[in-house]
Amino acid sequence: KEEGQQQQQQQQLQQQQQQQPELQRLAVSGAIGLASGFLAGLFGVGGGAIVVPALTLSTDMTHYQALGTSLLAMTLPACVGTLTHFQKGNVAMRVAPALAAGAFAGAFLGGKIGTNMEEDKLRWGFSGLMLFLGVKTILKS
Repeated sequence: KEEGQQQQQQQQLQQQQQQQPELQRLAVSGAIGLASGFLAGLFGVGGGAIVVPALTLSTDMTHYQALGTSLLAMTLPACVGTLTHFQKGNVAMRVAPALAAGAFAGAFLGGKIGTNMEEDKLRWGFSGLMLFLGVKTILKS
């Protein structure tokens, strides 16, 4: 009887240990999502600029996985942000449809090319783009 209790306690301990990384992963992902959603709503920052580096630095995801996950995760916030800004009259409908069509085609082509690039080259390209855009933004202000 005592041996059965020990086995049950060991099983419970193993379950707790397995759940802990799962909970930690969910907490990290949720915190990244909260921060990126807030910054996207506040500054209009594309989710990838926040989410991709955050996922690659704080999880075991590859750069490819972080990119794909970020793209999927930004779908709902983009819709909510668009609706919010549309209701305030902040969407320039004279350019938005063409911009969206171009972004759609560009994302398709970029995804095809990016998934066939070496991960290190993709990471350097992404980092270089973020640096370039940051410097240009500072110099413009």
